[in-house]
Amino acid sequence: MRIIDLIHQLLPAGTDAAFLVEAPTVEVLNQPGGPRATFPSYSLCPIWPPDLFAVIGTIIDRSGCYTEARPDRNNLVWHEEFIESIIAIAASWSASMVLPPEDVQYLWTHVVSNFGMLPLSEVCQEQEVVDYLLGLFAIADEACAGMGWDELPTHPHTPFSLNVIRTALAPDSRDPYRLPYWPRSLCGMVSPDHAIVLPKSITTTKGCTIRSLSHHLALLPCRTTLDPSWFLVSRPLQAAPHDTMRLLLIPFPDQIPDDCFEVSFPRTPLSNGTSYAAFFRLHQHWLGRKGQPRMTGAALAKRVVLPLIRQACKASGGVVPNGIVFPECALSPQVAQELVQAIADTGIEFLITGVLEKEPETGHWLNQARTYAIVDSQNVLCRQQNKHHRWRVDQSQADAYGLNFDTDQSNHQWWEDIDISRRSLPFYALSRDMSMVTLICEDLARMDPAMNAIRSVGPNLVVALLMDGPQLISRWPGRYAGVLADEPGCAVLSLTCAATVNRSNATYVKNNPAAAPARIVALWVQADGRKEQLSLDDGDMGVLLQLRCVPKHQTTLDNRSDRSASRELQYLSHMSLGV
Repeated sequence: MRIIDLIHQLLPAGTDAAFLVEAPTVEVLNQPGGPRATFPSYSLCPIWPPDLFAVIGTIIDRSGCYTEARPDRNNLVWHEEFIESIIAIAASWSASMVLPPEDVQYLWTHVVSNFGMLPLSEVCQEQEVVDYLLGLFAIADEACAGMGWDELPTHPHTPFSLNVIRTALAPDSRDPYRLPYWPRSLCGMVSPDHAIVLPKSITTTKGCTIRSLSHHLALLPCRTTLDPSWFLVSRPLQAAPHDTMRLLLIPFPDQIPDDCFEVSFPRTPLSNGTSYAAFFRLHQHWLGRKGQPRMTGAALAKRVVLPLIRQACKASGGVVPNGIVFPECALSPQVAQELVQAIADTGIEFLITGVLEKEPETGHWLNQARTYAIVDSQNVLCRQQNKHHRWRVDQSQADAYGLNFDTDQSNHQWWEDIDISRRSLPFYALSRDMSMVTLICEDLARMDPAMNAIRSVGPNLVVALLMDGPQLISRWPGRYAGVLADEPGCAVLSLTCAATVNRSNATYVKNNPAAAPARIVALWVQADGRKEQLSLDDGDMGVLLQLRCVPKHQTTLDNRSDRSASRELQYLSHMSLGV
């Protein structure tokens, strides 16, 4: 494939048109020694920086020429001047919604006209086109600083970033500059079916990939098995970023009856000598049984959540926690919605919880994470995502949790009976340069489909909702969290319910009578390698986790500085809370 073929694939309508309007013109490009090829006109550079970022980034990624993005050791003064020129060109472009600066158009014209016929496999051998590509990529990245985030007095919006805000606040408006693919991509002309561009939080400093080459934008693969997105959830008129973050962790429930697990499909032998696997279904009997009064969100708020919020405020000098986190499958959709309504006027900014829901249309069960952004007491935004991978309970796990729900004594594996066909990954902008993503249990351990997207965007915080045993550093959540903490540098919080911890501890004590295991319900892992086990005291119902948000200086492969615009979450303290 040649450069022009890839450009045509990403921009099939050409670029000689107003924003988001298909171009009617075509031009014919000569192929030396071959037939003439007809393409739409690409004489004009894309006028929206994320589109340029997507096109040039895809060329760089496919050709591998990001490996050439390093200063010339023998001419570092020139490289410093190059970086200064990149910043200046990007600033002039982002100052107004107009055509790209002449310097950008010059570089684009040379790429298309002089090197359009160059095969991608030969790009690294042509230093001139490599320099053009890396320059265009850096300019597009710098022109998008602040895009996808709320405004701060110290970081005023540019016309480009304001356009994203307008689209986010009024996605159905008839603004001619409205982004057609938001919140799934920042692009205007490049379809998510070809490439996705999202805002970015952390620039990885490990390894050599295209992820190391940008500060403000992330290039993701096209939409296939994963549908990533970006949501602004921070409150309006926020005066400053959080210097600290306080999370109230509620490892509910603390009891899971034996009959919550049930075989939904038995292991079935097949004629070829194999067996169709057994499946299990989870029933939320801790919320009430059929024919009996069920727990409501209002009751849960009154008995547990509101008292914990008051205790957390008391422990923090009157400061309300920023967010509340429940584990996997903790609540039903109805209980979750009622709970959010009951706490909407407390000052809590967001609530994350696992829910278990039966889809009326299909009858399939969904294991979901729901994030509620509480703008004010009257406005709550909810986003949801399905679990990407089924939990396979092995006999060792069943024994550890004291589960014996299958009459087939020869069977030793059971798959979670949930639908996993629609895989999404919403990222949330909590405040300026502070983003978060949620994973559900097994999704933390599997590479596909989420990990490449997470490494590209680099969220500051990854929250993993689990139904698991004690969150010991030595167990699997700590191992997989450490991978994301190392690269790109995310902080990772895993939270499980007290019930499964209690069940696991009971089995452990039974086999080790002298042991006194702690109720480790959560694990914190941060970028510098620090890991903290968060324990819940006997009789308590919550844990207050206090974090410090510190500026983080980052540089790209080509030595562009982000001027410490990013932030890193670091452990400060934690405290077990009663009601």
